[in-house]
Amino acid sequence: MPSVRKLASTLGVSPFTVATSYERLASRGIVVSRAGSGYFIARTVHPPVREAPLSAPRSQPSNALGFVRSVVDPSSHALAPGSGFFPREWMEDALPPAVVGRLLRGEASFAVPAPALGTLEFRQQLAIKLAALEINVSPSQIITTFGATHAAQLICRKLLQPGDPVLIEDPSYMVQQAQLLDAGYRLLPVPRRHDGPDLDILEKLAREHRPRLFFTQSVLHNPTGSTTSPAVSFQLLSLADRYNFFIVEDDVFGDILDRPAVRLASLDNSRRVFYVSSFTKALSPALRVGYIVSPPEHVEALVDAKILGVLGGSALQESLVTSVLKTGRYRVHLAGLQRRLHKARSVALRSLTDIGIAFAPEPMDGLFLWGEVPRHVDVDKLMADTFEHGILLTQGTMFSPTGSFARHFRFNAGLCLDPKVLSLLRSACRPT
Repeated sequence: MPSVRKLASTLGVSPFTVATSYERLASRGIVVSRAGSGYFIARTVHPPVREAPLSAPRSQPSNALGFVRSVVDPSSHALAPGSGFFPREWMEDALPPAVVGRLLRGEASFAVPAPALGTLEFRQQLAIKLAALEINVSPSQIITTFGATHAAQLICRKLLQPGDPVLIEDPSYMVQQAQLLDAGYRLLPVPRRHDGPDLDILEKLAREHRPRLFFTQSVLHNPTGSTTSPAVSFQLLSLADRYNFFIVEDDVFGDILDRPAVRLASLDNSRRVFYVSSFTKALSPALRVGYIVSPPEHVEALVDAKILGVLGGSALQESLVTSVLKTGRYRVHLAGLQRRLHKARSVALRSLTDIGIAFAPEPMDGLFLWGEVPRHVDVDKLMADTFEHGILLTQGTMFSPTGSFARHFRFNAGLCLDPKVLSLLRSACRPT
């Protein structure tokens, strides 16, 4: 190829333009660069190969892993009213390119790895954020993770052995169940009520099996949308003391609640609760940034587990979230998200109720609507029909370690109002 300067002179453009063009051609394998000699046409040009993504489902997802693969692969469906993410248009202003650009041009250094605990400034901002929830902890108790799923994995690795019994709510987050089963733990299902876990059954299981951990979502439970009452929270912590188990409190949706709520971690004083949260849901699904607030005596073991698994965190992602927290942009984004969700939830609840889907009389909140279709509905046919039309519904059995809730569905309040979705649901629920 002509030299950079020669081609720039011939075309009347800057050398920078030619050099950039050559590098782009080299990145595509069309030309090759040889130090001291210049650029040459590649002997063999490999055209890009278009492959079907591994996650593209050939059939309707039947378990948590298949469902998640489908949700994160947009080519696998047209509509996902059962998804756990907010509508894309609701999130587009959360991290504007200008914010990312300013961060990259700023003083933050991305030439060094993040400390194993996480960057200090990020953990300090998290401590300030947590204090507003009356969770008063030191930054030294906070370990950053790649999302809440990674956080739960670290806790289990350090506190459990394969075969150990684990208390978990029924229904509860599907991926958490799959994660625990894959690691070889025994699940002990505790029914979830409108005000929290069923403490009578929990105590019976704790007395008989002496589990080490209990997984719960005390605020905006997934999938029911319920929030644990203060009375149940106090009793739950008392049972944890009596039967010597720890609690993993998953609070990934708590930031979107627009009213005060009690967290177990705020009552526990860092004794028996591992508080877990993430910015993936409320800020951006493109970010895998989460954290654990740990009792002090377990911090070192969790850091060791993190190092053995992923070495360290992402200084770039942690700095990005730090910037959003410091500038107040996160609070502004949450306020907008809450307004949109309140409006969408109200309309969705009314529309689905009119179709014939039943909801619990107790007030629920958050992104999800946990509804039950009428008894005459052929659920298998409904699932097959919606999948054939490119619609991804989430049946209740996927959230249940006992296989219950076959007639329940988790509806995403921001994604279930598409006319095509409502039409198929209306047709299925119409009395015969």
